[in-house]
Amino acid sequence: MAQPELKRTIPKAERVQAPRITEKNRADAEERHRKRMGWFIHEAMRQSSNRNLMAKCEAYYDNEQIEKQRAEELRERGQPVIVYNEIKPTIDWLIGTERRARVDFIVIAEDEGPEADEDASIKTKVMKYLDATNNAEFERSDAAESAFKAGMGWIEVGIRGDKSGPIVFIGADSWRNHLHDSQATKRDLTDGRYHFRIKVVDLDVAIACFPDKEEQLRAVMQSGDQMTSFNSWLGGQIAGLDHFSGDWEADDYNSVRPVDMWNPRERVMLIECWSREPVKRKLDDEGLGDPVTWEIHVAIMTEADTLLEAPSPFNHDRFPFIPVWAYRNRRTGLPYPPIFPLLGPQDALNSRMSRSVWEAAKNQLMVEKTAINDAVMDLEEIRAELDDPNGIAVFADGSLSAGRVKDRDDLGKAQKQLALAERDIMSIRQMSGVTGENRGLDTTATSGKAVLAKAEQGSLLTAQLFDNLLFARQLEGELTLSLLEQFMLQPRTVRVPGEKWERVRVNELNPDGSYKNDLSARRAHFVVGEQAWKQAYAEAAFEQLMQVFTQLAAAAPNVVIAMLDILFDIHPNLPKKQQVLQRIRSVTGQADPDGKLTPEQIQAQQMQQQRAKAQFEAEMAQLKATVLEAQAKGEKLSAEGMAKRLETIYMAAQAAQVAVQIPGAMPVADQLLKSAGFQDMDGQGTGADVPPAAEPMPVQPAAPEQIPSALQADGAMQGIETMAPDGVSQGA
Repeated sequence: MAQPELKRTIPKAERVQAPRITEKNRADAEERHRKRMGWFIHEAMRQSSNRNLMAKCEAYYDNEQIEKQRAEELRERGQPVIVYNEIKPTIDWLIGTERRARVDFIVIAEDEGPEADEDASIKTKVMKYLDATNNAEFERSDAAESAFKAGMGWIEVGIRGDKSGPIVFIGADSWRNHLHDSQATKRDLTDGRYHFRIKVVDLDVAIACFPDKEEQLRAVMQSGDQMTSFNSWLGGQIAGLDHFSGDWEADDYNSVRPVDMWNPRERVMLIECWSREPVKRKLDDEGLGDPVTWEIHVAIMTEADTLLEAPSPFNHDRFPFIPVWAYRNRRTGLPYPPIFPLLGPQDALNSRMSRSVWEAAKNQLMVEKTAINDAVMDLEEIRAELDDPNGIAVFADGSLSAGRVKDRDDLGKAQKQLALAERDIMSIRQMSGVTGENRGLDTTATSGKAVLAKAEQGSLLTAQLFDNLLFARQLEGELTLSLLEQFMLQPRTVRVPGEKWERVRVNELNPDGSYKNDLSARRAHFVVGEQAWKQAYAEAAFEQLMQVFTQLAAAAPNVVIAMLDILFDIHPNLPKKQQVLQRIRSVTGQADPDGKLTPEQIQAQQMQQQRAKAQFEAEMAQLKATVLEAQAKGEKLSAEGMAKRLETIYMAAQAAQVAVQIPGAMPVADQLLKSAGFQDMDGQGTGADVPPAAEPMPVQPAAPEQIPSALQADGAMQGIETMAPDGVSQGA
């Protein structure tokens, strides 16, 4: 039984077929070729001087800083041809920073739900697989290096036609092979009308690619120093044409002509043109909207014919080339590198250093005519002897003692040249933004905080460069994800790089006809990591937070433990970072913010919740026991208080009985209370303030048999244990 087929996304290249050029439409094709070649020639002429400047900046990095004519002038003067290259370490710092601060990325789902999240997670892994198989990190670094040296680099994201790698291709390309629309205003060049890429290929390779165009290809074939009229007046304006031109100037930074002028290989220059063509668009019902939309078209041409033209095969409808900018001239729209403003100070530095070496090494004399005896040694012989380290110059007798021969000492001029050279060096470092603190050199900063502050200031001055790299990384990821969703339709197993290689099956056909991990089923979005190009900032933040956590650990250890994974996630270059974070989160029970919980983490989290619940229940039980114990103590104290009050009442009743039966004892009792400092509870003051008792009434002494037995203190509580009033005399 046949498996039911799932309707899948068909690549645009299969939906749109390239029209064949016939006699009927040849006139239109020739007109389109003339229009594209007009764009090409105009842009090549417009960018000519700027491209020569870009090539010159690259040559300065490579130590080619003194032109041939200038070098000859220095040699004629006797000055050494010296290059003190302060530009190279500055650019090397930028290159090294980019390579140390490579960013990570993630793919997020467009829709909600666990299936969409799982699809985004699978695409993240496939994107990492494409990065690894295309060596994309090194390709990006190559494009960034071109941007730092020449002002612009290019990254191509396309489709590979052979089996040498995955179908999605990511690679850097030289700025010398590209001509972009310099009148485009957007940084991503999405509003540009055209983009040209030049490729110089061997004739047999071109014929293999276009077998039905052999005649047209042989008509424009070049070898050695032969040149057509087209190449003769455009030679040098774009790098691809340099491979043909036989003219050569010694100071041409944009060419490798001394090597290629005798190249016997038969070659053809192919021009790849990507253009935005207007298409009329139906307006909305309200009459709103742009009446024109755009479609991307591609054509492959020579300077005389069109070999192929067709709509773009890509669904994203954008140029497949990502610009990597350094800086951009707002007036011309053309790029320039951080080397460009340093050319003047670098030339001045080379000149001053050459002059200072000459000033320090010169050997000049002031001599009177009579100081030379031509019969012994003439002037030229004396000069030769003075230039010889072991030479002996002989003057006329008495010349030296009479002071007719004097040495001209001008070492002060050399010191002045060196002082000006130091200013040139400082100017180069200040304008480039790469300070001595960034490069780890000895500077005027004495304290650690001053060094860090100046290093951070230098990082701020170069922030635009790294922001442009981050923008290019975002554009590249968007195009790669689009091609992945469009063209990766076949079942395959991808290897995800990491500390442990993971394998994921995609586009796998299920028995019910559906596809497991179908990359074309949903759409997702590419997002660059948040720690982009902030190596120095991330390390500084890690150190500062580590100090804060050290101080906080004694006061709030729970807070430190809860935030420990965030602290280590900040560090950009921590060895085995993911393994460290996984161990920390497994102990603390924290979830990975960029992914789902592993079974081990789920189990650890459940155990932690159980422990927390058991601890809570134990604390509640302890609290209840404490409350009950407190209640029991309270009831006991209340009962004891009641007993004391009853005892007090009983004793008061006995005292009242004694007072009634023996009234003569009351004055004596009052006097005793007054002496003891007794305080009346009715607010009458202390015993010291009690007014003197009135004269006691004469009382007849009672008979012995009438005196109650409760006069002794030991018997004051007698009778309280029984219900009967046996502690009080009867009849009282």
